[in-house]
Amino acid sequence: MRNPKDDDKQVERIGWDRREFGKVLVTAAGGLTLGTVGSAQESKPPALGTQLGDPPPIEVDVVIVGAGLSGLIAARELKRKNLSVIVLEARDRVGGRMYGETVEITNGDGGVEKGYVDFGGQWVGKTQDEMKRLAQELDIELFDSYEKGRSIQSYKRPGAEKADRTVFDGNLSDVLEGDCQPPNSFPAEYRKKCEEPAPFPDCDENSAEADVWNGLLDISQRVPKKSPWTTKAKDLNPDSPWWTKGAKELDKKTFQDYLNEMGARDYTEWLPTMQARIGGSGGFEPDKVSLLHMAWTQIVGPQSETPELLLMKGGAGQIPELLRSKLGNSVLTGAPVTDIKFDEDGGVIITVPRPFVPPLASKWTFKARAVIVAIPPPMRKKINFPPELPKSYAGFMDGAPMGSMSKVHAIYETAFWRKDCLSGSAAGNLKTCEFIADSSSESGEPGILTSFIAAQRNDNLRNATEDAVQDLVIEDYVYYFGTDARTKLKKFYHFNWNKQAWTGGAFTSYMPPNIWTSYGEEGWRKPFRTIFWAGTETADYWPGYFDGAIRAGKRAADEVKKELNVA
Repeated sequence: MRNPKDDDKQVERIGWDRREFGKVLVTAAGGLTLGTVGSAQESKPPALGTQLGDPPPIEVDVVIVGAGLSGLIAARELKRKNLSVIVLEARDRVGGRMYGETVEITNGDGGVEKGYVDFGGQWVGKTQDEMKRLAQELDIELFDSYEKGRSIQSYKRPGAEKADRTVFDGNLSDVLEGDCQPPNSFPAEYRKKCEEPAPFPDCDENSAEADVWNGLLDISQRVPKKSPWTTKAKDLNPDSPWWTKGAKELDKKTFQDYLNEMGARDYTEWLPTMQARIGGSGGFEPDKVSLLHMAWTQIVGPQSETPELLLMKGGAGQIPELLRSKLGNSVLTGAPVTDIKFDEDGGVIITVPRPFVPPLASKWTFKARAVIVAIPPPMRKKINFPPELPKSYAGFMDGAPMGSMSKVHAIYETAFWRKDCLSGSAAGNLKTCEFIADSSSESGEPGILTSFIAAQRNDNLRNATEDAVQDLVIEDYVYYFGTDARTKLKKFYHFNWNKQAWTGGAFTSYMPPNIWTSYGEEGWRKPFRTIFWAGTETADYWPGYFDGAIRAGKRAADEVKKELNVA
């Protein structure tokens, strides 16, 4: 088993070496001021052993806390306006939840096959225009995720000895809507085998399921009719859900309360609850999330717009380093921020403490005209903010937890399920994996089956060994795809986002009851003096996705430019 490193195991060894210390003095931002030093270009890092004490702050236009996609985009936008920028990242890498690596396996002929796995997000949707634009800018090819052939749905009713397992022609997205659409055609090489026999049934149409899901959409469709997000909407504001008609009443209820009121039982209840755990925002149980929040997610990140439509050749994980390379020496890793304060001149002082600073200093400080905090809302709690920061900000940080999520990949020499006329897509109320997808490259070599262990299922495995997790996942894969899922396994990856000290969970943060209407108006993303907020959670279109991260970074950069009177 390959288990990528956990952030919390890196903390003790992360720190700035002399080269990084020197780089920040001579950054590509155009030269920063180190105290009374006349020219940053003439500055040199002190010799090891020199008693530094606490050096004066480095002065810069903008400091960005967090080098995830949103922070990197904000930095790029500001540097394009010739502002000096420093990005401070706590981890020893950039990218945040945009993180992956290359996979190599030996095939039966002794050759090496290369693929890639993303431990964070990986898909791009058809209306995620910002992400598609970035991929084009970086010359990254997008291709259709494999959804050809037959999908599998399964449900084990309470007390039943066996699950009802159905193989059907079509997509899993049809199941949730209770309405079946014509399936995608099989690839040419499988068409004769898969299409000539008697056809399989469509998905099981379920009118009760449709009533439950459409009822949620009715709530989410309270949006202004001129909204760019939908043409069906009525009253729910994407950028201010607390002003939704009946917001307080909706915010008091949980999603589970709603399902109970709708009389949802058994399969009709399970399918929407799976959406809470692994759909869109994901990572939470239905009795933990506000009904207002669940409805909001369906208007700002609609599953009907197929957010899992496309994959990136080479994986999403390549993007952060590509963006970093365009920022010169403006990004510092291994630099967790502990304090953000205002000084008497109205500037912002940002502090990075020991052991992450140059030798013999107790802390390192930056003085900025503005700061963008581009990290998940719960991670903001790791920073000491100005005492005058309104209580609504603390209430939001405390009240918007991260989802609980692990991502798993099983790697095979080929996508063997395709020759069996299967798409690789499966959903069911199994013990560990409720949803599985084919995330192989276009060729299907190597073959990759991807799944998630979410919410309470993930919490239940917090102390499980890696071997135990692998056994549980592969047991579910065998149920869907046969014993080849075990015997042909080449590699297995398990990445638990709950164990990432600087993220704390995934896919994103969510709102329990009463958080939106109590703290959202200020605490979500309203600037406080010269402190601004980014990160995918602060987007009002595709939050929790790469597209939302880009939009949030651009919005925060625009707010800073306005504050600094930069056209």
